[in-house]
Amino acid sequence: MSPPRDRYGRSVQDRAGDHPPDGFTSEVDTPAEVHAAAQTQRRTALGYAAVFLLVTGAVPVLTLVLPWWSESRLAGGLSPNFVVAAGGLYIFFLVLAIAAATLASSIEDRMLGGTDPDDAA
Repeated sequence: MSPPRDRYGRSVQDRAGDHPPDGFTSEVDTPAEVHAAAQTQRRTALGYAAVFLLVTGAVPVLTLVLPWWSESRLAGGLSPNFVVAAGGLYIFFLVLAIAAATLASSIEDRMLGGTDPDDAA
């Protein structure tokens, strides 16, 4: 079994004065890496917030602009406006939340912490 390695592929034992406990590697992200990851997370969050506001605001706008949106009837006598407001938005919110969480986790995994080069198999 090879010795633990840091994010740059160096053996942890090669670094003088820094000996983490067995099974742990000493990974330290630089302030620049953390700042870049935070900036990327912020841009992503703002993008998802814009999509959220756009879709949420579209429901009342469609009600004002398109008469058929609230006057026509779907199966069961429900208007498209009611169907979207009662159920469609909640499904949209769930999908948006899952997408945002997945992307945020992926950004953090890719930009911070690095991976062990021995695990690339």
